[in-house]
Order: sequence, then C-alpha cells, then structure tokens
Amino acid sequence: MKHLLVYNADSGLASALFDSAHKLLSPRTYECNLCALTHSLLGPKQEWSAFLQTLPEKPEFLHRDEFMKQYPACAHTLLPAIFQISNEGLVLLADGPRLASLKDLDELMALLER
Repeated sequence: MKHLLVYNADSGLASALFDSAHKLLSPRTYECNLCALTHSLLGPKQEWSAFLQTLPEKPEFLHRDEFMKQYPACAHTLLPAIFQISNEGLVLLADGPRLASLKDLDELMALLER
C-alpha cells in the first residue's frame, strides 16, 4: 500500500533553513517529529533512505503548504501525518500526536511496514 507522509513544515529553502535552525537550537519545541525522526541537519538519515528503498511502493512526501493546496478537505488534520492512499482517497494512519509519541526511527519504520 502506498503512503503519503506530510511534514509539519512549509516547502522552500527559507523554511528549510529556519527548520534546521529550530531543530538545532530548540529541539524540544520543534513541531515536526516526522522531520526530527527522519532527517539530520544535513538531510535524510542514511537508515531512513535505505528503509525507503525496501518498501514495495515509494511513499509520496508533501510539506504542509503543498498538502493544504492538494487536499483542502484534510486541513483539520494535526500535522505531521501519515496517510495510506487508497482508491477511496486518503486514510489517516497517524497524526501529529501519534507521531510525537514515537521514540525513534525504528518505531516509525515499523508503523509503515504494517
């Protein structure tokens, strides 16, 4: 099954720089546990990139602003979020509070393997 992963961060270079600084200076107040689990300050973690290659279907990734444009009906979803993409549309697998409860990358990868 294909997944859509939505970061609680906007697209673009300025947002990426701001988010990197926020993760470095105040990691406890950073609002995207999906980013925190999957990325270091230099980009995607090697273990994450390797894991993505093992999935039967490559996930789709969107930033908050891109997601809101493409899926305005889901604007109420607490981000970050992971959805399964089905013939009926998006099915929420995990929202912001659920992702915030994950302790490490292994727990995230196990969630995606279900």
